[in-house]
Amino acid sequence: MTIGELAAKGGLPASTIRYYEQIGILPLPSRIGGKRVYKPDAVHLLSVVRLAQACGFRLDEIRELVRGFPPRVPASERWRQLANRKRDDLEAQIAKLRAMQHVVERVLQCQCCELAECGRMAERAMEMAT
Repeated sequence: MTIGELAAKGGLPASTIRYYEQIGILPLPSRIGGKRVYKPDAVHLLSVVRLAQACGFRLDEIRELVRGFPPRVPASERWRQLANRKRDDLEAQIAKLRAMQHVVERVLQCQCCELAECGRMAERAMEMAT
């Protein structure tokens, strides 16, 4: 199939497909008459990329999933290794967001008339926390 057909089936612009090839997420396709020709399973690989993106994987992590393991490592083991790392990252991000939410809740209680007053209160709060 052509890049246009793959783009239509994969729901992505052709430029994204070319970029994925450039950064090593998609293998370089064969060419006939200078035009890219993709195997039918390229659509499935794009679906894997989208699934990984839905999990929050960055492009370098997706490249590792697709190309960073020896060929004999099954897909399930690839997902398991990367998903365990991603879960740890997500838990850290969630903890950080909860802390930020707590600060926002405190800021919502602000009754200061001027920002300088907020700054003085923030300095005192940070001194008490240390």
